[in-house]
Amino acid sequence: MKILLKYLIIIALLVVGGWLATQTYQTVQAKKEIGKRVQTLQHCSFESLNGGQIFVDEFDKRKPTVIIYFNPECEHCQYEASEIGKEAEQFAKANMILITPDDSVKRVEAFAAKYQLWEVDNLTILLDRGKQFKNRFGTAVFPSTFIYGTDQKLIKMFRGETRMDAIIKSLPQPPPQDGEKKAGTREA
Repeated sequence: MKILLKYLIIIALLVVGGWLATQTYQTVQAKKEIGKRVQTLQHCSFESLNGGQIFVDEFDKRKPTVIIYFNPECEHCQYEASEIGKEAEQFAKANMILITPDDSVKRVEAFAAKYQLWEVDNLTILLDRGKQFKNRFGTAVFPSTFIYGTDQKLIKMFRGETRMDAIIKSLPQPPPQDGEKKAGTREA
């Protein structure tokens, strides 16, 4: 009887160990897949404040895209929002997309008004009612920032509170327009 019990315990441990190893492997593979997928701006939609679906990869492709995942009640998000409102001019040449899992439109609108986000012409706030952000972007940390170039390739990703100057410095500089002088060049 004792020998049978030992074998049952060994078999149970092997089964549990195998299951844990499989789960760990699947988690690592899923993270790798998301890591690859996030390198290019995803074709995924989130809900606008008025109820329509908006795809994040369908904004002006001539501009870089900044996506910030936030929660109106997060102090770090509040800091970033206040800085975005103050630096609105710096973000004029980028698509600014703020995505929140908060499903209270009134709370989100009050947040945007408080931090003068409505003053940023190119800013769009979307709702993540389906809680798909983590599956698409691999994180649900508040705030998280993703910067994509005009080619829709990931330039930089920040997790947690980030200073606006770091985000602004990560934005690609647009090529000079005809007649404009390139920085660092002299006119003849």
